[in-house]
Amino acid sequence: MNPMQEAAYRHLLSLLPPGRYPREGGAADGMVRMLGGLEGRLLEELLRLVAEAFPQSASEEGLRELALGRGMQRLGGEYLEAFRERVRLARVFWETAGTLPGMLMWLRAAGYQAFIREHYLDDPAIWAEFSVYLWPEVAAYVTDRWDDGVGAWDDGTPWDYHLAATEVNRIPALLREAKPAHARVRRVWYIPGPRDAWDDGGAWDDGGTWNPEPIQIL
Repeated sequence: MNPMQEAAYRHLLSLLPPGRYPREGGAADGMVRMLGGLEGRLLEELLRLVAEAFPQSASEEGLRELALGRGMQRLGGEYLEAFRERVRLARVFWETAGTLPGMLMWLRAAGYQAFIREHYLDDPAIWAEFSVYLWPEVAAYVTDRWDDGVGAWDDGTPWDYHLAATEVNRIPALLREAKPAHARVRRVWYIPGPRDAWDDGGAWDDGGTWNPEPIQIL
């Protein structure tokens, strides 16, 4: 018997009147053990089904079903844990979808720090356009070109890199889900490494870490 079945067996014994425990190894004891094993298996199945009901603990197949119930699907090449986080936050996201906080939250759930520049601040004529700057938090999203086994130039910043093949498809798809219907993406810049004040309205030389050369995706 596994621990769950053993616990169920002991629980059934505890329900018997004092002094009426069956003789160990006897027919009555065998019946109680059989019932305990059945109860234990039912409890294990119940716990499995409960785990499948939550994105945090669902299997990959169960997570897919939960996503469909939320009107979502896994993006091409999306890492399982990033997908799991998006499914977990879906209900919160739909309450803020189409807003600046909603876009930032959705990108963060997918594994990116982001800065969004709304261009009405620069020119009222392009009030519906915005640009996005992304810093990936998942190392596998980028690959080092030097193939030195480290992928860094002394300070933890990738020295030279290229995007994982799925990035150029995944990021536009995320933005289409998150942006306001009337808004238009003007540019998307991709910058692996520590986030700095690069082109975010702050000082150019502020003592922060210089990032690798950004890649323009859109």
